Amino acid sequence: MLEKKKLKFNFLFYDYETFGLNPKKDRIAQFACIRTDIDFKMIESPIVLYCKVPNDYLPDPQAITIHNISPCIVNLKGLKENEFANYINQIFLYPNTCILGYNNINFDDEFSKFLFYRNFYDSYSWFWKNNNSRWDILNLVRACYVLRPNGILWPKINNIPVFNLEKMAISNNIITHYKPHDALSDVYTTISIAKLIKKKQPLLYKYFLKYRNKKELIKIINLSKIQILIHISNIYKNKDNNINCITPLFWHPKNKNILITFNLIKSIHNFLEILQNKNKLNKKNIFSYIQYINFSKSPLLIPINILKKTDVQRLNFNIIFYINNFIELKKNFLKIKNFIKFNLINLQKVYDETNIDNVDEQLYKNFFPYEDILKFKQIHNKKSIKINFNKLSFKDKRANILFFKYRARNFPCTLNKEEKKKWNIYQKNIFNKNFLNNYILKIKKLLKNQFCKKKILILKNLLKYIKNL
Repeated sequence: MLEKKKLKFNFLFYDYETFGLNPKKDRIAQFACIRTDIDFKMIESPIVLYCKVPNDYLPDPQAITIHNISPCIVNLKGLKENEFANYINQIFLYPNTCILGYNNINFDDEFSKFLFYRNFYDSYSWFWKNNNSRWDILNLVRACYVLRPNGILWPKINNIPVFNLEKMAISNNIITHYKPHDALSDVYTTISIAKLIKKKQPLLYKYFLKYRNKKELIKIINLSKIQILIHISNIYKNKDNNINCITPLFWHPKNKNILITFNLIKSIHNFLEILQNKNKLNKKNIFSYIQYINFSKSPLLIPINILKKTDVQRLNFNIIFYINNFIELKKNFLKIKNFIKFNLINLQKVYDETNIDNVDEQLYKNFFPYEDILKFKQIHNKKSIKINFNKLSFKDKRANILFFKYRARNFPCTLNKEEKKKWNIYQKNIFNKNFLNNYILKIKKLLKNQFCKKKILILKNLLKYIKNL
């Protein structure tokens, strides 16, 4: 690994293959990364890691048939999850690093956050501390298609653009390294896509590289004025070219990373009718007109004048509707803004009471108190494992339950008789007869419709793995 002090601005391209799609519940199978300089020249050897399957989890069989990585492979080649988390945390925390991938902000980064949460590392500091940042090449691809598509071949199905990494690679003859659903292959391919956009559309590339950071992006927002902005995001779907217009209203009162905006695809007239009709005044109805934009996720926001007339025609974008709607919003701006702000204050997500079954999913419930964070450092001190593991207690209930599960998964030898009994009961509740029967049935259904010998072998090995639990 490189020395931290010597690092200039660098990119860390990374990718996960996972045992499911839910970062709250599912686990990581494979990690790969390549560190490059600003011109995409490799400055560090590629890294590939596997993570052992914890003893209270079973992979989604469907996921295994996609990437062909079985529990047997990761348990043979992999690190325990606490070691895996430590390794990745160190890689991410190199100074001046822009951490990026292909759909990483909505997928891989979420797996990283929950990985660090379960293993007592900071779930957020890796993408801002040490002058670090993050970016997403999939978002850059979407922006390129909307604003400056020339020079790149765009795969389409029924005339709807498809931004899938594999299809983008094939369409643009990027096949040197491509092997579908292999983490390292996906990293190489992502670098090639980034190179392609930088070469074909250098001004667009430079613009979005600059505005990946909140400090720069926030300069576009002027809440003293009533603005109309273009927002490019997957929430608007490929069939709509991932594009919409929004008007900033105010910053979220409890989360200063979130900008509350009005979704201008929604009729202002209809919204004003809702305000006057008490029968329609419910939060679900009101907030369907609101778009939350999280500035920690490097959103794509641009002034509307960047969109050319040719782009409007090519995208079949109804800009006249948006402008007329915006004019109507301006007339009623304070009324609408104040109404939304008043109702938003009382809107708060309610979490279930923390217990051993749901604690792994409660990252976003709250930040850990400072006194607990200080104690987390003791957990990572190898010398303190035998001495302190049975003595540590935390203010936040989540941390106490997580710590028990952390020990049971990574250091079962530290459990006393009562704790071993508690863990066994927990495992039996998870792997109950009904769950296992349904799980085996799912594998058998996949086997019936499977013709690839390699995938058949992997599914049969998964059945053997279950019997050995």
